[in-house]
Amino acid sequence: MALLIITFFALALRWYYVSTAVIYEPVRGDARQYFAYAWNLVHHGTFSKSPPGAVSIVPDNYRDPGYPLFLAIWMKALGAGNAWYATVLLCQALLGALTVTAAVQLGKHWLSTRWAIGAGLLMAVWPHSIAIDGYLLTETLFGFLCTVGLLLWGNACQHKNHWLAAAAGLTFGAAALTNAILLPFGIILAAFLAWRMPALRKICLTLTIASLLLPASWSFRNIHIQNSALDSSSRDRAAQNLVQGSWPSYHSAWRQSILGNTAAKAGARTTLGAINKEYETLRAAPIQGAKEIAQRLGIHPLRYAAWYLLQKPYDLWDWDIQIGQGDIYPYPTLNSPFQTNVVWLALEIICRTFNPLLMLLALAGLLYAMVKRYSPSLPCKQPNQAALIASACLLAFATLVYTALQSEPRYSIPFRSLEILLATTTAAKIIAWRQQRET
Repeated sequence: MALLIITFFALALRWYYVSTAVIYEPVRGDARQYFAYAWNLVHHGTFSKSPPGAVSIVPDNYRDPGYPLFLAIWMKALGAGNAWYATVLLCQALLGALTVTAAVQLGKHWLSTRWAIGAGLLMAVWPHSIAIDGYLLTETLFGFLCTVGLLLWGNACQHKNHWLAAAAGLTFGAAALTNAILLPFGIILAAFLAWRMPALRKICLTLTIASLLLPASWSFRNIHIQNSALDSSSRDRAAQNLVQGSWPSYHSAWRQSILGNTAAKAGARTTLGAINKEYETLRAAPIQGAKEIAQRLGIHPLRYAAWYLLQKPYDLWDWDIQIGQGDIYPYPTLNSPFQTNVVWLALEIICRTFNPLLMLLALAGLLYAMVKRYSPSLPCKQPNQAALIASACLLAFATLVYTALQSEPRYSIPFRSLEILLATTTAAKIIAWRQQRET
């Protein structure tokens, strides 16, 4: 009953938000490319970011196919007008609410019912997770697939069921086709758990094979695609993110180029030009480009070490979205309940104040999950720990990947539910320890 109430509560908040907030020019930035891919899939049967109406439709693999396919399904049924746009947003509101449901069930593998319900309530009201459903961006679908994959994996380990493990692997594969950072995660998770819990080795093998099926099919398609133009392949996008993420001034330069005065825009264009030049060198001559990046990092090694080890992980889990409108908004947003309603505004202020503490608690929970000793065999008395380790692994993996590439609070939104689960785990352990001491 509590899970049902939390699900409807989360859905009501998200439904109200997407029905109330108005996104100024919603098809912009990344969303413009996702729309173009969906349009070309529906009208030409081709995965291409060529703009609608282009004379030549050139197939590419610059973006991942999962989210454009999601948009194309509704576009095929409803066209590309207002009905399509409203349906996509309401569907994303439903997926966001179901992500909360799946995350609470995932947490039940190692948390008590009370703590799992408390974590679910915080997930339901977290502003980033509500607001992201109003944009044509991948984060909602990606977060749903990641959470469902972890839930299926936890159930597979609990029951030692290979069919559930295969379903978890296919779900991770679908998530990887929505956001390519997850491509190696199934293999890494299987290897880590096979090492920590030898009793799970057969299940881990099933997970590995299943997680590779969908990405392998997509890779087979990409073999026949000639990506000769700049910014036409996933490799170009990864190289671009790597270069941009190695410049501490990139986010501020981007914001100044959009929001600054004339002098600030001129300085920002100079910085962005240098970043783009470095990216073009890396793309044309990878060895030479890597040497240039290493040479720049070597001028101030301590500064860049602190940037990568401390600042970038903090930026990933910070509050204000940098490449966007700021606060919790990737694109300019009007009539947001978090701006017009005093209750919603108070909720955002509370969550924003609590965000640094949530980060610290989640970090402690992650370390606890990684260093805790587990039984070498995994019978029915200790099945829930595999779900905890998998959740911690995904959180650590995402943090490492985005720290190496671009670190931006928008990218952490799909993993906010896992952050809350691990923070709740720490809080539960602290309170249990205090109660033991008092006893």
